[in-house]
Amino acid sequence: MARYPLILLVSLAACFGAQTLALKLVGGKTRKSESNYFSSIARLQTETKDRPRVLFLGSSLTGRLPERPQAGNLGCDGASAVITLRAIDEGLLPSAEVIFVEANTLSYELEGMGKETAAAIRSDWFEAGMKIPNIGATARPTAFAYSWLEARRNRESFAEAGAVSPFAGSSGFSTLDAAPGLPDAREQRLVEEISGILSRLKYSGADVKLVLLPAGGQETGLDLRIARAVAAETRLPWWDMTAGIPAEAIGYTDGRHMDAAAAAFVVDALLK
Repeated sequence: MARYPLILLVSLAACFGAQTLALKLVGGKTRKSESNYFSSIARLQTETKDRPRVLFLGSSLTGRLPERPQAGNLGCDGASAVITLRAIDEGLLPSAEVIFVEANTLSYELEGMGKETAAAIRSDWFEAGMKIPNIGATARPTAFAYSWLEARRNRESFAEAGAVSPFAGSSGFSTLDAAPGLPDAREQRLVEEISGILSRLKYSGADVKLVLLPAGGQETGLDLRIARAVAAETRLPWWDMTAGIPAEAIGYTDGRHMDAAAAAFVVDALLK
């Protein structure tokens, strides 16, 4: 009977070792899992570990942006940048020198999207996963499988991509003067909250920029109203990356999210 605990310990050690090796082979983190929740938590637990100079905050639209040196991707699938903005404001996640905020989905907060992710950030497991990746969301077996499939699809997208960025002739960032009317008190409160957080980040020294990313399917009136109201209220640099870009210049994987080539063009244009 005494050998059974020993066998169990040896088995657990072997699994832990295999998991550690797998993490090492993928650079210590995975990018995609079987659900929005675990994909988001994996990014949040690993992308801020090395205190990157640049942070990208947003939804799954942001989550598709490729890796770049000294840049962390905090895209929350099925949620918005409001989740991570609050966490940074509360000191639960670190800030950065430059912060790009995806404006497309800020209105999602009105529907309570991403509540589970927001709750997880405040849990003991989340903090432990940031320190020990093996027990975090990034080391789940399904995360390795989904990340491998995503990488394979991305390679195919790059092979079909053109050489010239559709944003090469874009005017880039500007400021938005005209603020749209907000007919609902909940919209006003959300805009005030987001604007307050962004102002505090700017005051603390962060270079905060608002971006409307290309996305398949036109954003709703509510989405654009909240995005433009925040931009006008804060007077932060604003870039509508859909303006003046032919629809056929951007490729999509599922009608909504940019393919790997388009996402690479976007992130390189932002970091230029």
